[in-house]
Amino acid sequence: MHNEFEKWLTAFSKKRLPLWNEFPDFDLYMDQLVNLGNRYLEDFIDTKITASMINSYVKKELMERPNKKKYTTTNVAELVVISLLKSIYPLETIRSGIKQSTKDAPIADSYDYFANLFNRTQSSFSLENSPQVDSFNENMIQLTEQFAIHAVIYKMIGEKLVNLQRTSKIK
Repeated sequence: MHNEFEKWLTAFSKKRLPLWNEFPDFDLYMDQLVNLGNRYLEDFIDTKITASMINSYVKKELMERPNKKKYTTTNVAELVVISLLKSIYPLETIRSGIKQSTKDAPIADSYDYFANLFNRTQSSFSLENSPQVDSFNENMIQLTEQFAIHAVIYKMIGEKLVNLQRTSKIK
């Protein structure tokens, strides 16, 4: 099992999110956006993106409205970020975070910052440099608990930062 996990982790660490300039520079119809989003995220999320999800994100103002049923590069970036973050944050927190990150910077720069940080973090990940993971030979449940605890703590800190920013208590 150890060898199988290490192989998966090595392959996973080589996956990456596309940068802004890798997105299509033309408008897309819904089915094209769904297909593209699923292709970009197939290695990162378990649930396939659907048209109804996108419609919901637009309705909840997480994504910009399409213009004459055509979606832009901005929509592609929004879809990637929302799809990755929705497993840990409520949609309201994601909406607030997107608005805050694009308030003072162009969406292309905000998205590239997110994608580059994601890609650097993922590519540098290994069991050897992971915090508090001494050896894979530990009990598998202990290793799983360590990763889960890190995820919960980082989630709580991230939510607090977004909420503080939203209420303008920090800049």
